[in-house]
Amino acid sequence: MTMTADARVPARAPGRPDHPHRRDRARARVLVVAAGVAVLTLAGCSAQEEPAGAQQAGTPSSAAGLPGALELGDRPDQVRAEAAAARAATFGFTRQGAASAPEVERARQDARSRATDGGRIEVQPAACKAPLAALDFSPILLDQEEVTRVDVGADTFAGTGTVEVAALDGEGRLRVEEHVQTVGALLADCGTMEVTSREDGETATYTLRMREADLSEGTPAQSGYVYTRTPQGQVAPASAAQILTAVAGDHVVMVSFTGQPQAAERQFTLMAEEMLAAALQAPTAG
Repeated sequence: MTMTADARVPARAPGRPDHPHRRDRARARVLVVAAGVAVLTLAGCSAQEEPAGAQQAGTPSSAAGLPGALELGDRPDQVRAEAAAARAATFGFTRQGAASAPEVERARQDARSRATDGGRIEVQPAACKAPLAALDFSPILLDQEEVTRVDVGADTFAGTGTVEVAALDGEGRLRVEEHVQTVGALLADCGTMEVTSREDGETATYTLRMREADLSEGTPAQSGYVYTRTPQGQVAPASAAQILTAVAGDHVVMVSFTGQPQAAERQFTLMAEEMLAAALQAPTAG
């Protein structure tokens, strides 16, 4: 498998855009389809489980992954998402699938449900609870019709990569700005948190550690962070994720890798940057 970006510097976006400073229990399958990576921080899972965050998004197909194989459409969000997926395929992430409209709507409904259930998690330091809850954001949650999400996976990685693209209006831009500010606040003040979550009658306690992603010089990302989850009583993390975000014109792009602790490594940062750059540089009519 080709799952490495070596030491290449990711392709630069053509001019930096204006800087703007999600859970069903995981299924036992090779590829975990994550919906809104922030859900991983807010939902418990045991050390034996796949990472949490598996909402029923597009089911990846091992036959997909080649440029043009997804045939998403010609809207700018679709073109950008497909470009990122094609770049992921060059790294060996050839299991690919797009979320359907009903799946996107279900993800939005689940997000609204989580937002009204603040009592299901406890966080120490207590001051970190509000920003951690606010981290539950991804582009497909924006109130827009033009949104696209593609999940990508590889046989040798227990987890998933995801690219989400959404059109932006004024309110959407504010949501993205708030997200980036939330990430900054958590990185500054909440690098290590003790989280207890309660869901479906089960309780899980874990240590959540966040840090800035090791972004390359000239990176297309305008925001990037990495987190790891270590269940209570364990020394090593059980899962990890990193999330990169950027705005290109009237669209926001978020690329993430979520799954086994390997997802926190530099090679995944480089791959995410390359996917983000491909999305930002994709020729679009919009």
